[in-house]
Amino acid sequence: MKSLKYILAVGVLASSLQAEMVKVTESTLITKPFTEKVKVGEQCYEDTVEVNVRCGSTDTNSIGVDTLVGAVIGVAIGNQIGGGNGRDVAKVVGGLGGAYTANNMRAGKMCKSYETVTRCEPKYEYRTVQKTIGYNNCAYVDGVKYCKQTKEPIEYLNIKKTITVY
Repeated sequence: MKSLKYILAVGVLASSLQAEMVKVTESTLITKPFTEKVKVGEQCYEDTVEVNVRCGSTDTNSIGVDTLVGAVIGVAIGNQIGGGNGRDVAKVVGGLGGAYTANNMRAGKMCKSYETVTRCEPKYEYRTVQKTIGYNNCAYVDGVKYCKQTKEPIEYLNIKKTITVY
């Protein structure tokens, strides 16, 4: 056990650290391909779309066939209610209510129509470009090439050597 400690102590004592700044002799770009989506224009075309429009008359003062039919149906329903003078009142109220309902239904009626619209959609191309992601900075010391990758080019490399004597 004593001899192992002695060998370790001698090994530690025989090692030394040496550092030096060495000028970079070559600095090369490190690139990587990236694919980009680039808008190059638009493609337009005509399209027919269905739309809802008011097709009923907005004139609710006129009397149409639908108003007369509504009044007749209202009188028929009113005739089923009550008796005597009450039945007469129910017929009048039913006739007026039917005419009013039919006339307003005409005014709010919706119909389908078609319109031509222009639609445009973007056109894209995919392009591959080389983007710089860093620099490979190299220097030679005693005929050995040392390199370090960095985001920006550097002028000097800090090289540390450990010398161990056995």
